[in-house]
Amino acid sequence: MEATAPTPPLHDTCVTDMNAPTFDADWQRRAFGVAVALSEFGHYPWDAFQQRLIDAIGAWETASATEQGSWQYYEHWLAALERVLVDHDLVAEDEMRALLGA
Repeated sequence: MEATAPTPPLHDTCVTDMNAPTFDADWQRRAFGVAVALSEFGHYPWDAFQQRLIDAIGAWETASATEQGSWQYYEHWLAALERVLVDHDLVAEDEMRALLGA
């Protein structure tokens, strides 16, 4: 009988799917991993990321229908990650704008 490798544990705050989060694209998996890893290595508290995610989703919810576009959870995740990186001086605001082409 062939042994299977155990599934690595998820971050304690990941409660949406206790088996494993799912991703539609590799960039989503990477954004998820970066956000979790940076928090676990002490660059920011997880609740700071969570609050930025709540803020990003809230901004989408309150935007007009023409500004909203379609619901894309990991777009909000990425927006939260971008903000928390700036908030905690991991990336300068002007560098983030340059990276985003704004």
